[in-house]
Amino acid sequence: MNTIWIAVRDKMTRPFERLQESPQTEVDTGQLAVDERMVLKRIQINGTVGVTASESVGSFTGIYYIEGDEQTAAELFVDENLEALSQINFSRRNPISTSVDRLVYDWILHFLGERELEKYDTVVIERRSDGTVWCLGRRTFDETPMRRYTESDTGSARIDEGGLFGLYESSAEVITESTLRAKPEVAGDVREILDAFRQSPEFACEATTVDDELAIKKTFSK
Repeated sequence: MNTIWIAVRDKMTRPFERLQESPQTEVDTGQLAVDERMVLKRIQINGTVGVTASESVGSFTGIYYIEGDEQTAAELFVDENLEALSQINFSRRNPISTSVDRLVYDWILHFLGERELEKYDTVVIERRSDGTVWCLGRRTFDETPMRRYTESDTGSARIDEGGLFGLYESSAEVITESTLRAKPEVAGDVREILDAFRQSPEFACEATTVDDELAIKKTFSK
């Protein structure tokens, strides 16, 4: 439920009360008060520059919601548009990615099963349906979303094969930055992978250092 406070009035409009209960596919915006319209948002899909007509998909049902309800709105959007969404190639620029902001897009991918997110204090683990895993610094994920998926910058690391668990299991008791850089399936800022090992309850380990490098040591119990 959205927590944004509407300026005190004797009574909210009925359409806004329904939006407070849940996002809606249809709203008579003309009935909303001025301050209510200020926090009204909509998931609305437009065309994509650079996408040919042969790659276009059917129309989408839009979703109205109150600012702050992005997660619930994205879930309803997926429920209402499963057939059209099944035609989208999410590995490239597409009508969804170019029509909504990054937060809504992340939740749409999450509810489609294209992407699962695990958020911790300083790292986010993103597991994709093709088996790829990204370990992203929390600041990179939250503050610079358009720079998340780069291997040449700090704050992002990719694991191509075996996932995070396979990488952990195939490594020795002590895993260092150098250990990870030597792995052919790993690219990017390996410190984010070490942070993911340290914070995820899936891995029994503790932080340490080896020759001035960050590292983790397996403890075999949590």
